Amino acid sequence: MRAVALLLVVLIHASPWPSRTGVGAAFYSGLALLSRPALPLFVMLSGILLGPGLRPAEERPGFWGRRLRRTLLPWLPWAGIYFAIDVVFTGMPAAPAASWGWWAGGAGHLYFLLLIPQLYLLLPLWPGSRRGRALALAAALLVQLGSQLLRVTAQLPGPGNTLLLSYGFELAPLWVGYFALGLWLSPHLARPGRWRVPWPLLVLGLVAGSALLLWGPVGLLARHWGPWVGGTGAFLRPELLPLGLVLLLALWRLGGALEGRLGGRSEAALRSLSRHSLGVYIVHPALLLGLGAALNWTPRPLSLDEPWPLSLLPFALLVALALAGGWGLTSVLAARPWTRWAMGEG
Repeated sequence: MRAVALLLVVLIHASPWPSRTGVGAAFYSGLALLSRPALPLFVMLSGILLGPGLRPAEERPGFWGRRLRRTLLPWLPWAGIYFAIDVVFTGMPAAPAASWGWWAGGAGHLYFLLLIPQLYLLLPLWPGSRRGRALALAAALLVQLGSQLLRVTAQLPGPGNTLLLSYGFELAPLWVGYFALGLWLSPHLARPGRWRVPWPLLVLGLVAGSALLLWGPVGLLARHWGPWVGGTGAFLRPELLPLGLVLLLALWRLGGALEGRLGGRSEAALRSLSRHSLGVYIVHPALLLGLGAALNWTPRPLSLDEPWPLSLLPFALLVALALAGGWGLTSVLAARPWTRWAMGEG
């Protein structure tokens, strides 16, 4: 699940690089939108692994220190690094008065490291009874879906609109339903064979969820849907919920089917990629900046300026190189005690 979610994140960040003319514009925009379940997957998986069913015993002592070392601590150095990258390569002003919005937004894609600790606050409040967990899940889903719809349909007084529209992606209420789903699923998924959705239903759910995300009617209800559901705001579309949940269940079942059937090297590689997924998530946009620029200057047939579908080959190469490069760099940095903490593995 981590490996697939990570691949989807790389697809999202790589999708602006190929030529966006003609059919290519619609294809890469649609691909980026269909890859948006990436962060909901990461959030739900965090809830599953930290919930009452699967949290390892050794995780409980010193829980908060361990969790914050994996999120807030890596944010500090990487925010500075990406700020310098944006100033040098994208022309973002370095003056604090002009760049405060970038910092308030969590430093680009690093906002995820600030979001997850907010969701951890739900853990001590999570009920122990079955009925209580069901009620807590229903309440969390109502809060998430309600705030997501409110974000794009209501005119809030004062700074409310700016807060929800411009910075809602880093606020826990707009994600809390995903985390609660993970917590609720945790004891069920901890019992093998007790949660096996038939494959035909999963495939049907993936197709229906994708169609709802691409052509659903929710956008028609919004007064200023527009740019606020594109880019990072696309993670807050309510239609992501069914697709993300079905994808999670499909990957959980696929993982069970593959368990014990992968070769030793394949399984070791998958475990390594999963273990280093946070670090790869952190570093791969910096690699995309260099790799994308290089492939833009590469002669045919590897140039990203090729029209669609010829751009598919360099795009696939861009994704593979960013994923592999991020994996390799994270592995090196995580193996050294003085840099391990910066990769969320200290």
